[in-house]
Amino acid sequence: MALANKYRPKSFSEVIGQDNAVTALRNIIKNKNFHNGYIFSGTRGVGKTTLGRLFAKALNCSNYDEESGNPCGVCSNCVEIQKNSHLDLIEIDAASRTGVDDMRELLDSVQYRPSQGKYKVYLIDEVHMLSMQSFNALLKTLEEPPSHVIFIMATTETHKIPKTIVSRCLQFNLKLVTDELIKSNINKIFKEEDVTSDDKSIELLVELAKGSVRDSLTLSDQAISHCDGNLTEELISQLHGVLDLSSTTKLFEAVFDNDVSSVVEELKRYQSLDVNYEILFDRSLSFLHEKIVHSTLSEDHSTQDLHLYYQFFSNGLVDAKHTGKTRDCFDISVLRCLTFSDEAKSSSKKKPKLKEVKITKSEVNSEEINTPKKEEITEPINEEKIDTSHAEKKLTPNNWLEVFDKTDLIGPSRAFFSNLQLQKVEKDTIYFEGTEMFADRINKENIQNLIDSLKRLDFPEYKVEIKSTEKAKNTPSSKWEQQRKKDIEKFKKEIINSDLLANLKNNFGEDVDKDRITVIDHEE
Repeated sequence: MALANKYRPKSFSEVIGQDNAVTALRNIIKNKNFHNGYIFSGTRGVGKTTLGRLFAKALNCSNYDEESGNPCGVCSNCVEIQKNSHLDLIEIDAASRTGVDDMRELLDSVQYRPSQGKYKVYLIDEVHMLSMQSFNALLKTLEEPPSHVIFIMATTETHKIPKTIVSRCLQFNLKLVTDELIKSNINKIFKEEDVTSDDKSIELLVELAKGSVRDSLTLSDQAISHCDGNLTEELISQLHGVLDLSSTTKLFEAVFDNDVSSVVEELKRYQSLDVNYEILFDRSLSFLHEKIVHSTLSEDHSTQDLHLYYQFFSNGLVDAKHTGKTRDCFDISVLRCLTFSDEAKSSSKKKPKLKEVKITKSEVNSEEINTPKKEEITEPINEEKIDTSHAEKKLTPNNWLEVFDKTDLIGPSRAFFSNLQLQKVEKDTIYFEGTEMFADRINKENIQNLIDSLKRLDFPEYKVEIKSTEKAKNTPSSKWEQQRKKDIEKFKKEIINSDLLANLKNNFGEDVDKDRITVIDHEE
């Protein structure tokens, strides 16, 4: 017998990782405060169907424990429910019975009283797969249900269930089980099954399970068969295409160094080994997360690239789930990181150098940056873009946003300065303030790019001072965001008041939930 079936919990006390839901269900049984509809939601393998069956067993148990709410497990009702042969527990796979005719046929039996137990329990698995007509038929029964009928619904996608159904049910959102609990459970089962293993092999099984108890047992079954009862990390890695953790470190070291050839070679090696790209995604995100946390705690504020890389891999994982092309999405995520690094380096090399730049930081000593004298600069400034016939323009905090919009800054330079607040301009010096994340990341080349861009807009040649601060409110980025929110709200009002919605209501009797109109920001 498969481990997932053999060790499926037979009482509430055997369920792991769902203490909140178990406590609530026990109290319901104890107080006999029954509802006609229950929804168990959560990702696969966390115990939705198992809890539903245990609840049905407790509802019909002839001798349940009044203190704990646990079914006795020995009465005829418990035994038959355990064997999936109880007449009053009707299990439906909504994925295969989505039609309204199937649902109506099922609901026709609701009026009849239970034949064996106290309650007739309908356990609907993957309930989100039902058609809208089926949901409407179910809704009518939930609105005026017979006292002897209880619906238990399990789903991985609650958002696909109509709100009218959800509002008439008690919902329990089951969470992912912690790695520690899954590891403890595997160790316990391996001891009972007399399976030899080491900590590394079990930790790898836990990592592959991703918080699913059922998946951990299925993976354990596979590992036992593959390793002939003697589990090792090497054999399990070969079985599931999992690379050593050091490979992730090697890959990102090459990315950080912008070593294109090494990155490409590593990606080719992954392809030749037929690796598990889902695990690569997970490990990459975990690696970047640890790097970001470590940099923050160590007061190393050079984390902007890390944040960007994390976003690339997060978006790549979402794309992989939608397209199914996990390898391609992983490769693209890595190459995006390289592209960003390459653009950051190349964009600044095209600009002439500044005579003198001064950077001031709150926690770093002031640094005087000297560049070659004017006669040593080999790249001349484009004189056609500077109109010397007019008096030089003046830069102020009031016109900074307008001026910044007209600059030709690109890449990291534009990103950095868009998040700085211009405090004041005195003589030939511009004073900026920004949070450490941006202010402490700006280098000489970024500043050079700004000065050159301002000169091409007929402004004089400035020096620059930048200080770190806790907050920077009046930045170009913050003003853009404010304007964006205003535009979105204006657009939403236009939608609400549009003829389209009026026609929808007048012609079809349908309306739109105005509070749920949202704007989705699609990342590139």
